[in-house]
Amino acid sequence: MLVEMGSRKTLFSLAVDANQVNPKFESIRTSPGSEPARKMLDDVYQDFTDPDGNFLEQFQSTGFDARYFELYLFAYFSRSDYQVDRTHPNPDFLVSSEGTTVAVEATTVNPSTSGILSKIGRKIDDLSPEELREYQKNELAIRFGSPLFSKLQKRYWELDHCRDIPFVIAIEAFHDEESLALTDSALSGYVYGLSQQPSWSPDCKLDIATTDIAEHQLGEKTIPSRFFGQPGAEHISAILFTNSGTNAKFSRMGFQTGFGCDSVDIRRTGFCYNPDPDAMDPTFFSYNLDEPPLVESWGQGLVVLHNPSCLHPLPPDFFVDAVQGYLKGGAFRSDHLSWHPFSSKTMIVHLGDVKNKLPRALRQKGRFMVGAITNEEFASTCGFSVAQSNPLHEEQGWFADETGSFLGAVVRDKVDGDWGYVVLARDAKFRFRAIEAESSLPSRDQARMTLQMTIARLLSRPQRIFPQ
Repeated sequence: MLVEMGSRKTLFSLAVDANQVNPKFESIRTSPGSEPARKMLDDVYQDFTDPDGNFLEQFQSTGFDARYFELYLFAYFSRSDYQVDRTHPNPDFLVSSEGTTVAVEATTVNPSTSGILSKIGRKIDDLSPEELREYQKNELAIRFGSPLFSKLQKRYWELDHCRDIPFVIAIEAFHDEESLALTDSALSGYVYGLSQQPSWSPDCKLDIATTDIAEHQLGEKTIPSRFFGQPGAEHISAILFTNSGTNAKFSRMGFQTGFGCDSVDIRRTGFCYNPDPDAMDPTFFSYNLDEPPLVESWGQGLVVLHNPSCLHPLPPDFFVDAVQGYLKGGAFRSDHLSWHPFSSKTMIVHLGDVKNKLPRALRQKGRFMVGAITNEEFASTCGFSVAQSNPLHEEQGWFADETGSFLGAVVRDKVDGDWGYVVLARDAKFRFRAIEAESSLPSRDQARMTLQMTIARLLSRPQRIFPQ
């Protein structure tokens, strides 16, 4: 069933009973702040075909997340200059470019209603840093494994229109409110059966140790690792992952297309790839879409994990604007051709007519980038080592904002084994001195993220000199 608004199709005229409407769909349909996403969704939907005939009903009710992801993939393919064929019920897409055709089947990780995951599966927000690492290694791998294994059993590559061409499974996780904040690391560990642990060498260079993973276990449930090594997986050319096929993505793409610019304020904050080969940590970023640092593409945030044992390899650059992940020398490697966010949050405020009445100076909110630097860069800028003042501490990461106003170091307490950080800024004589510090944090990740957000908070204020 298609609901039309004049001569234009729309996703937002109800095609289901009011008591069946998904709350997330209803929020997009009625919220003033959802104007950019709502208009962008309808704009993409104009060229979208529905071979099953049930897309609209599912989008508005029980299949909201899965159908939203499908619409995102169509937006990416159709607006990145691919030819898109949706005339077949399965798989979801045949996409072609420069003489190559690839079959793509979409799937999602959804909340568990039965089995071990429903019994002992935990909420991401409830986990400590140590529990989160265990969650990503085992529970999240099992959650990814279930829909991927199910798609493997469908054997779509045996269909006449899928024979002898690359076959790709596209996947996104919607099983938890915070699942979209997770990167592809758990998925890549599962599909390749590898774990990678970064550390600093004695000369402060980045070392990455790679170890094999045999299995993933949660309670009494155990699954083998290395999805690409499972029987039948040789027919899977690659896994296409994203954590950004969401309402936030359509809001940002709609805003930069001109939808809602006069009434909505949008800020994006998150962590992105740091190209420094010795950087262990992502860069923290924050910007307002009224002054974006770049034009966002539909493919920004996509990751392609290539199967090294597949029968029909995917051309390495087939999916444009995506990170390319692959095995090289027994270790996982990735190529980042452009700015790549690992995770982000998009904050939307509806200002209505007030936005254009505010002086522009009051609406500008700055742009922040806080990234890792080398030990040599840190020492040459501030002239000393933080650990010099306390031999019981060791430095485990160094940071600066893009203006050079603030420096930071993550430190580990050698006695207690816990973590902390120090933020430095210039004093009245322009010498770097410590201005903020925190200790007794449970993990390096928490110390690093708190440090980066502390520097971002300081950047939001005009003070750059801190007399002591």
